[in-house]
Amino acid sequence: MKTIKEAARETRVAREADVVVVGGGPGGIGAAVSAARNGADTVLIERYGYLGGMGTGGLVTIIPLLTDVHGKQQIIGLTQEWIDRLEVRDAVDYPKKEHWGSDDKEIVRYYFDRSFFMTRLDRVIYAAIIDAEISKVILNDMVEEAGVKTYLHSWGTEPIMEGNECKGVIFESKSGRQAVLGKVVIDATGDGDLLPYAGIEFEDNIPPNFRIANLALIFWVDGVDLKKAMDFRMNNPKEFMELNRKAMEAGGQGGFMPSNLPNQDAVVWFHNRFPNKSQVDVEELTRVEFEGRKKMIKTYEFFKENMPGFEKSFIVLSGPQLGTRSSRRLIGEYRLTKEDMANNEPFEDTIAIFPDLDRGQESLDHPLMYIPYRCLLPKNVDNLLVACRAFSSDEHVQEWFNLIPHCIAFGEAAGTASALALQAGVNPKNVDIKALQKQLARQGVPLPEIKAAV
Repeated sequence: MKTIKEAARETRVAREADVVVVGGGPGGIGAAVSAARNGADTVLIERYGYLGGMGTGGLVTIIPLLTDVHGKQQIIGLTQEWIDRLEVRDAVDYPKKEHWGSDDKEIVRYYFDRSFFMTRLDRVIYAAIIDAEISKVILNDMVEEAGVKTYLHSWGTEPIMEGNECKGVIFESKSGRQAVLGKVVIDATGDGDLLPYAGIEFEDNIPPNFRIANLALIFWVDGVDLKKAMDFRMNNPKEFMELNRKAMEAGGQGGFMPSNLPNQDAVVWFHNRFPNKSQVDVEELTRVEFEGRKKMIKTYEFFKENMPGFEKSFIVLSGPQLGTRSSRRLIGEYRLTKEDMANNEPFEDTIAIFPDLDRGQESLDHPLMYIPYRCLLPKNVDNLLVACRAFSSDEHVQEWFNLIPHCIAFGEAAGTASALALQAGVNPKNVDIKALQKQLARQGVPLPEIKAAV
């Protein structure tokens, strides 16, 4: 491959901090807010002009799988705070708490019809549908209130390395190339963007039949007579399915989901999947952007012309960023594997518990997934943690446990650990695990045999 030689240059240091978080998606929010609230001078670098990542710009406006099959909430902490703040603004929808875990068929059917994400294993689960635009405002509030110094429109491109120690991050923006020096760096990019440039070993194998092998370009359609559309779907299921089949034949896609958010009675969502060779290859990302918008317009035109209720509809929004599901995965101090999903015993360094609800009988046999702190730590580099779906895991664990609330939990653990390590004057790899677990419990994170009142 042809190359050029770039001239050596000096890069301006924009700021120095205790903790530098790269990526302002769910993991970055969790990391930055928790680090700052625990006393660390924290910088957050985000490439877009808003925070929230997949949960806002990616239009994956669903925070799913918060309770186990019995209705006990297992993911709380900053995830619940996000939801609570949305509720104050009437910008969230979720099942009534008294229904969590219910197997009453009528109640399950009611929530299934509202959103597939609100039911699993023939029971009601706690999953929240959120407003993307209000979430952007709320997440700004959370980082500002915590005292996080934020750089938007800034792409963290390169870790600053001295031997095997990470000392900060280079970022590019309209203001040029600058550096932020930090005592701890947290990669919350989702794709582990810092890993190859820090010399950290990673893997990116994904079977093509897995959910995580697909990109998405989600879009919303407004102006829908939802009652008419839903009545048609309920009363004419064969005709409805036939129209969806014809939409796909016409080059579009079938199926839609009602928003269900307050005052969005005319909005529906179209989620989709686009197979690809790599979710970090710029040519593949460009191809899917083009292909996705072609499919979007064909879908809209077909539905407007043929689907009852869509006669006066219009495209109101398409994803400002592609929905990415998986790419690089750290090979860390501990690598979670398929075998761990069959283990009902927590790790000594457990920092999060995730409900396992998507694997049928296997989920009933193994209802909880325990996450060790070590899966956030690279083997051969110090002062760098991962707080996103690039956590150390095989493709099987990644398939089920890399969603928005999971990433917030990774971030909350990584940010809290970084602050505690700095306070103790130790490398994050040597943080006192019991102290970390106690602090996470104080922050509302459920953990094995640790009470929130510690």
